Amino acid sequence: MDDFFQLHHVERSQEKGLKRSILLAIFVSLTIFVVEVVGGIQSGSIALLADAGHIITDAIALSLSLIAVLLASQKPNSKFSFGYYRIEILTSLVNSILIFGISIYIFYEAIERFQNQKEILSLRMLIFSSSGIVLNLISAWILFRFSKENINIKSAYIHVLSDLLATAGVLFGAILIYFTQWNWIDPLISILISVLIFRSAWGIFGESLSVLLESSPPTFDIPHILEHLRKISGIQKILDYHFWAITRGVHACTLRLSVTDLKTSGEIVFQTQQILKSEFGIDFVTVQCEESELTKRIGALEVRDSHGPQKGHHGHHHHHH
Repeated sequence: MDDFFQLHHVERSQEKGLKRSILLAIFVSLTIFVVEVVGGIQSGSIALLADAGHIITDAIALSLSLIAVLLASQKPNSKFSFGYYRIEILTSLVNSILIFGISIYIFYEAIERFQNQKEILSLRMLIFSSSGIVLNLISAWILFRFSKENINIKSAYIHVLSDLLATAGVLFGAILIYFTQWNWIDPLISILISVLIFRSAWGIFGESLSVLLESSPPTFDIPHILEHLRKISGIQKILDYHFWAITRGVHACTLRLSVTDLKTSGEIVFQTQQILKSEFGIDFVTVQCEESELTKRIGALEVRDSHGPQKGHHGHHHHHH
C-alpha cells in the first residue's frame, strides 16, 4: 500500500549540507539575539532590543525552513496522502501571529520611551550592534550557498539581509547618539524596526492563510494556463478545475475535460500532464476525460447530504480567477 503513495511524493532539495547549514544559521541567529538583548539591557537602548525581536523572527523563519526540509523526507501514507507539508504552513501561521505580537510590543515600548526619554550608553550600543552585524554577515554567508536551490532557504536568506539593514540602522543610530546626545533617535529606530517586523509577519500570515484556504497560488495566471490546455486537440470544453498549493512551492490541480472521442483520451491526458508539469511546475495533476453523455449522467447524480435530504449536483463549477 505504501508503494502506491510513492507516486505522489515530491522530492524537494535535500543536499547533505542543507540541514547542517540551517542548524548553524539558527544557532548564529540565537547568538545574535542573546548578544543584542544583553546589549539592549546594558546600554538602555530599546533599538537594540527591537533588533533582537527582529532577529528572533529570523530564527523562526529558519526553523520553518528546517521543518520543510525534514517534512520533505517524510513519505505520504493512506491517511496523509499528500504527506505532511501542511505542518509547515500551520507553523508559519502560528509564527506570524507571534511575530505580530513582538512588533506591537516593540512599537508600544518605543512610544512609551518617547514620552520618558532615558540616557543611552551609546558606546555600548555601538559595540553590541557592530557584533550583531558581524554575526548577521556570517549567517547570510551560510545561507547564500543554498538560496538558489531551495525556496525556503531563499526566503530565510532575504530575511537575514533585511535584518542586516535593521542592525546597520541601529549602528548608525548609536553613532548619531554618540556625537549628538539625541536620545530620541533610539525609540525612532525601534518604531522603524517594528514596522519592518510587522511587514514580514503580514507577508507570512497572508501566504499561510491563502494556502490553508486553498486559494489558487498567486503565481499562477489561471486563464493563461487554461488557454494553453484548450489548444490540445480533442478537448471540447474544460468542465471543472481546481488549482491549489499543498505548501509553499508544491502545487496541485484537478481537471474535468469534455472530449470529442474517448479513444484519444490517453494522448489528451499525457499532453495535459506535460503542459501542467513541464511548463507550469505543478507537482500533482489529476485529469478526468468525459464524453458529453457521461457528463450529463454525472450532472444528474445526487450528492448524499448527512445533514438532511439529498441535494442535486447540477454541473458543479469552480472557477478561480
